[in-house]
Amino acid sequence: MTTRRDAILQGAKHAARIHRDLGTMKSIQSAGGRVDVFGAILSNDISLLFRPLDKLLGLFIRKPLPGVLITTKRELSVQRFTGAHELGHFALGHLESYDDEAIIARSPISGPAYNLDEVAADAFATGFLMPDWLFKIHAARQGWNKQSMSDPLSVYQMSLRVGASYSATCYVLEQYKIISSNARAKLLEYQPKAIKQQFLSGLSLNDWHGDVWALTDRDQGSVIEGGPNDAFVLRLKEKSTAGYLWNIEQLKDAGFAIVRDERAQPESTAVGGWVDRTLTAQPHDAESGSVSLSHERPWQPKSPIGELSFEYELYGKEKGLPRIERRKLAAA
Repeated sequence: MTTRRDAILQGAKHAARIHRDLGTMKSIQSAGGRVDVFGAILSNDISLLFRPLDKLLGLFIRKPLPGVLITTKRELSVQRFTGAHELGHFALGHLESYDDEAIIARSPISGPAYNLDEVAADAFATGFLMPDWLFKIHAARQGWNKQSMSDPLSVYQMSLRVGASYSATCYVLEQYKIISSNARAKLLEYQPKAIKQQFLSGLSLNDWHGDVWALTDRDQGSVIEGGPNDAFVLRLKEKSTAGYLWNIEQLKDAGFAIVRDERAQPESTAVGGWVDRTLTAQPHDAESGSVSLSHERPWQPKSPIGELSFEYELYGKEKGLPRIERRKLAAA
């Protein structure tokens, strides 16, 4: 007889198998970013479509051909978890499933008992969307440790990088025993809006559903996958006392509007020393592309002493055909 533990182990096993087949970990180690859930669905020859579903987050059918349908009424993080859950039904050999809000409100590890097929699909979704190695990759890159994951600001930034909600990230950190249940409870006392306000330091967003990305030189070469209402706080070390400045025109040329530009110089900084420069920017005419900022003397632009480059996709949630499919059709 299959037990709940068996179902959890089966879900995790199949998630790891698909990651191995797709080479996901190697790809993220080299290029950064998050797990491409929708690309994984399509790579398994499963039809995928996004529509405004009533009372459902998503559904999976196997016959006559495998297909997944995901709602457009929820944010991208929920679409991603729903997609991982439906991929789990496929990987586990289930015939069909119609999934409502319950899939983001329950945990296969704890809580009341429920259908074992759903337990397995939930375990798959967590293991596929947020494998433990993904947290390790981003933690190593950002210089975070276990203690960092008790800080709501760091956990929020981790959630953006793994492509999950703040609350889901808190629970998975507990599941992986990175934080305790008490630490998780304390983290959940903080609302994402309050965390965003701390990063913005008095600035406001027109739409607080947008996220706030805090970027430093540790994000060199990163892939940022966000939404059109997101804000970016770039914290840069600048040698302005020696004439070196970050060229923010490169950020403007990429379609970002600078909403605040501040420098903080420690009292002890000598001539030629470093100062802290904080740029806050929002996409004005930027959907996708790349940014490459140079730390240079304006009269010596060919001799920069630093660079911050990253790629970005700020489309937000999916609608209709998945974006990857629309790109293929446009290129055909």
